Amino acid sequence: MLGVLVCPQISCLIPQNVDPAQTQPHEVPYFVMPVPASLSPAILTLVRQGTQDAAMSPPCHCVLSFEGITVVEDVAVAILAKWFVDYDTTNLASTPPRKSQELVADFNRPGENQRTLDPYVFDVDDPVLGIGSSGVHIVEVVVGETAGFDNTSTTLPNRAMKPGYTPAVYRFAVDVRLEQAVGQCPRSPPSQAVPAPGCR
Repeated sequence: MLGVLVCPQISCLIPQNVDPAQTQPHEVPYFVMPVPASLSPAILTLVRQGTQDAAMSPPCHCVLSFEGITVVEDVAVAILAKWFVDYDTTNLASTPPRKSQELVADFNRPGENQRTLDPYVFDVDDPVLGIGSSGVHIVEVVVGETAGFDNTSTTLPNRAMKPGYTPAVYRFAVDVRLEQAVGQCPRSPPSQAVPAPGCR
């Protein structure tokens, strides 16, 4: 069962599935390592808002943008990327993907095998996430062949794979701080202020 990872130490490491191991009959996609430097800390920090942000019109707040993540897989194979937040099979409300992106097969790029995912924006103001207090939350991206996802699974909803298929999984721990900070929330990647362009 997958659930929220609790880190007793703020520097804990999260196990990742990033090895380019192959199984038959379908290749296993994997992530280009290392991930962008801005996403590489063991714990990312999201300071939601500063006092100056709250005073702006309209008020600003910060989000995390997960971007620049590249997957290795034959471009002639359609793959699907799904983003989850605090996925927990005992809480069905947490199991739908918060974003899905299909990368369609491209037969015009023979020999190429890398594709970069669209950014995923983690916004604690999204009511669907139900984040009401500060603490560590887990953001995951699951990438697999589109045809390989088992949409009938009730044991691992929305991310189980059919026999013979294996996904690539990368997990990010995010220390969410909802308490208002002094000044501004950070504007350095992966943190950015919204709504744009008024918030800089």
